Amino acid sequence: MPLEHPTPPLPISALLRPQMHMDGDLPATQAHQVMLHCALDSACITVRTPDLHALARISELDYPTVAAVIRWLRILGDGR
Repeated sequence: MPLEHPTPPLPISALLRPQMHMDGDLPATQAHQVMLHCALDSACITVRTPDLHALARISELDYPTVAAVIRWLRILGDGR
């Protein structure tokens, strides 16, 4: 059954692309990395190469925890 309002694809940063498996759907951890990177970007927080390890560690957490981090980043971004 098709989704009524499908989620648009998220842009994958050039910083993340080298470590992504781009054939087919992304595994959950990599999808979490993309979502976290987009949330950081929307909060005007620049992700640098040294930050990728922390981003990868957070993305290994379960979806509810990752979603909580993204909500926190959205609140942070609203305060700019």
